[in-house]
Amino acid sequence: MATLLAQFSAHFPVWNTIRAAGLTSYLLMFISVAAGISHSFSFFKPKRKKQFLLVHQSAGWFGLLFGMIHGFVLSFDQSIHFSLSDILIPFTSDYKPISTGLGTISLYILFVLIITSDFIKQLGRKTWKAIHFLAFPGYLLALYHGITSGTDTQPLILGMYSITGCIVLILLFLRIQHQSAPKNQKKAQGN
Repeated sequence: MATLLAQFSAHFPVWNTIRAAGLTSYLLMFISVAAGISHSFSFFKPKRKKQFLLVHQSAGWFGLLFGMIHGFVLSFDQSIHFSLSDILIPFTSDYKPISTGLGTISLYILFVLIITSDFIKQLGRKTWKAIHFLAFPGYLLALYHGITSGTDTQPLILGMYSITGCIVLILLFLRIQHQSAPKNQKKAQGN
């Protein structure tokens, strides 16, 4: 099996695929979180809110897919030698166990969010909403994982993490402000 993996990785750009899938997953998570927060603003017209919801859901699903590809391809990496348990069980990897483990937890949170969103009616909106608030810590864990685990976290990539992280914080701040605004002020903003 080891020889097969070595031959496979000699012809397959494993490191590039790991990083590309990880960065793509992160960016899709960012888009999903940003669109999800934006969807909740009452001043957007229903058509725009529907578009935000579609982007939120689609980016979440594809973020999960690319996150799973990121984890799967790690098993082909010949330089660090991730075992299946290193990938699936948080904090068991010899390579940056905290950061790697938080990345795994982030992926699990994303999985739970996607699955529970398909069962809103069965769970009830209140329970679903409580679970859905895990999106923020899940996103922050992915951000931390990307910054601290990536071997190529250079200025350009670090800048991308900084900008996307700031955008989510600003949107979250605006969402909290909007949520706490009096209802008549919200109505005035919506017109």
